[in-house]
Amino acid sequence: MSPQEEQGIETIASPSANGGFHLRWSRIQKTVTIKDTATGLSGRASIGGTKAPETTSKKTILSNCSGAAAPGQVLAIMGPSGAGKTSLMNVLAGRGTYQGGSLTINGHLMTKRRFKSIAYVKQADIFFEHLTVADQLSYTAMLRLPESMTKAEKNQQVTAILNALRLTKVQHSPIMLCSGGEKKRVNIGTELVTNPSILLLDEPTSGLDSSSAVSLLQLLQSLSREANRTIVTSIHQPSSAVFRSFDRLLMMSDGKVVYFGSPVESLDYLSRLDLACPPGYNAADHWMDLLVAPVDGSEDLVKYKLQDAWDAEALALEMDAAFVDGDDASVSTEARTPKYNTSWLTQYIVLTHRAMKNSRSAIFTPLNLIKSLALGIVAGLLYFQLDYVEENINNIRSYYFFTMTFWVFDSMFGALMAFPVERAIVTQERAASSYHLSAYFMAKTTADAPVRICLPLLYMTVSYWMMAIRNDIVTFIASIGCTLLSVMAGEAFGLLVGASILDLQHAITTMTVSMLFLMLLGGFFVENIPSFVEWAKYLSPFKYAFDSSLQLVVDRDLPCDDSGVLDELCNADGFAPVDEVLDFIGVQGSLGFNVGMLVVLIICCRFLAYLGLRMTKTADRA
Repeated sequence: MSPQEEQGIETIASPSANGGFHLRWSRIQKTVTIKDTATGLSGRASIGGTKAPETTSKKTILSNCSGAAAPGQVLAIMGPSGAGKTSLMNVLAGRGTYQGGSLTINGHLMTKRRFKSIAYVKQADIFFEHLTVADQLSYTAMLRLPESMTKAEKNQQVTAILNALRLTKVQHSPIMLCSGGEKKRVNIGTELVTNPSILLLDEPTSGLDSSSAVSLLQLLQSLSREANRTIVTSIHQPSSAVFRSFDRLLMMSDGKVVYFGSPVESLDYLSRLDLACPPGYNAADHWMDLLVAPVDGSEDLVKYKLQDAWDAEALALEMDAAFVDGDDASVSTEARTPKYNTSWLTQYIVLTHRAMKNSRSAIFTPLNLIKSLALGIVAGLLYFQLDYVEENINNIRSYYFFTMTFWVFDSMFGALMAFPVERAIVTQERAASSYHLSAYFMAKTTADAPVRICLPLLYMTVSYWMMAIRNDIVTFIASIGCTLLSVMAGEAFGLLVGASILDLQHAITTMTVSMLFLMLLGGFFVENIPSFVEWAKYLSPFKYAFDSSLQLVVDRDLPCDDSGVLDELCNADGFAPVDEVLDFIGVQGSLGFNVGMLVVLIICCRFLAYLGLRMTKTADRA
C-alpha cells in the first residue's frame, strides 16, 4: 500500500469507532405475501367466464437468521442465488422490513437514529455519470457532512477518500468513462464520506474481473483494520485465497444460516459432517456445490442436511446474551440527532448546482446545438422574409404553430425522463438521509429550466429574424418570453407524468397519447371542437402558446392584397380588422389571459408533480 493510501485510510478513520461497533442480529424472520391467480390466454383470470378469485400464499425469505459482525473484521455472507443474502443485507441496513427477531448495535436495539452509523453500498453502481469522480464525492460531502465542518475540512475528507481508494488518477474523469472497478470504488467512497462505523456491501465484486475483485477485497481489509470499522459484505463465489482472508463467514441456504464462524474452521465443520472438501479444491466452490440443487432435480439434497445440522438456536442464544449484557454502552446515551446533517437551504443550493452541471453536460451536447441551429435555419428559409399582408397570414400561423408545438413537445419528453431516470439515484440518496425530497424537487426544476430554454432561444434568434415579420426588438423579446413560458409549461407536464408513473414505457405512452390529444385541441387542426371535449382545450399548453404568440405579431389591421385569403374580412380601406383576423385564425382570449394561463399551468403541474413524487416510495423496503 502506498503512503498516500495509508494516509487516506488514517484520515477517514472514524473517531467514534475507536471502541468499535458490534452489529448483532438474532432470530430474524421475514416473509412476503405472493398473489396467485390462474390466467388464461387473455391474461385475465377467469373460471367459467367469471373472474377467478385471487389467492395469496406466504413465502419465507429469512428464517431464524442470527449472526454478528465485529469491529476491525470483515464478515462475508455467502450462499447460492436466492439464499437470502441481499434480503438480510437490506434488513441490516434498515432498508428492508422483517416480522420477527432483533437487531442490535453494541447490545442496544437498533433505532432509526442509530442506523445513521451504517453505510450501505448496494450492488448496482448508480450515479449521475456526466459528473466527474471528484464531483460525486464533493457533492456528497456537501450534503451529508454537518454544516459545522468548513468547506476546507470537507474537501480534505474528499481528498483522503480519493487517496485511500486509489481514485486520484481518475478524479477529473466523468464517471461514465471509468472502469467497473473504479465505479465500484467510487460507490464505496460515496458511503465513506460520512466516516460510517459500519459498512455494508452487497456483492461488491459482481461484474469485476478476478484481479479487480482481489484488489477491492484487500481494500476492504485495510478499511476494516486501520479504521477499526465493522464491514459486512455479501459475496457469491470468491477465490480460495479471498475465501480464507475473511475474518468471519456466514453461509446461507434458503433463507437459513447453515454456518457461522471462521472460514478455515468451516472446512473442519464440513469434515465432521462427512462432507470434507477434496484436497486442492476451492473451499468456496465446495460450499456452493453442497448448497446448490443437483441438475437432475433430486430431492436428496445435501443442503437440507446442512440446514438441519446447524444449531441455529445456540447461535441465537449467544446473540441474545450479548443484548442482555450490553457489553458496550457507547451508544446507550444516544443524543437526539437530526435526520439531515444540512439545512434545507444548503441542500437546495448544492442540489441546484449539481443538477445544473449534470443537465449542462447532458443537454448542451454538440448534437443538440446543431439540431437547434439547423431547425432555426430550415424554419427561417421556409418562412423567409414574410410581409405582413393578407397572403401570408396562414404562413405566419403555420410558423408559430410549428415553433410552439416542437419546443413544447421537446421540453415535455425531456422532462419526462428526468424522474424515472433519476429515481434510483434519488431513492439511494434519500435512504441515506442526504436531503429532503422537496429540496431535490425544487433544485431539479430550478436547474433544468434555464438549461432547457437555451436551445429554443438559439432557434428563435435565427428563425425569427429570417422570417422578419416584425423587425423590432420589443416584439422579438416578447416572442422569446412567450416561447420560454411555453417550454416551461411543456416541461411541467413532462415532470407531472414522469413523477406520477413509475414505469418509463407506460409514462412515454401516456405522454404521447395525452399530448397529441391536447395538441389537436390547440385550434390549428380542429376548428369546431365537439362540445363534450371542448373543456379539455383549456388544459392544453399548445393552445395558450399558439394563441399568445400570434397575438404578439398580429396586433394591428392586416393589409389586403387581393389574394382572396381574407376576402370576407377586407373593408373598403383595404385592411382586415385585427380582431376579425385573430378570430379567423382561431385565436381566443386576450394576450394577458393566455400568458397567465401558461403561468398557471407551470405552477399547478409542478405542484402536482411534487405530490406525485411524494406519493411514490422513496426508500427501498424490500
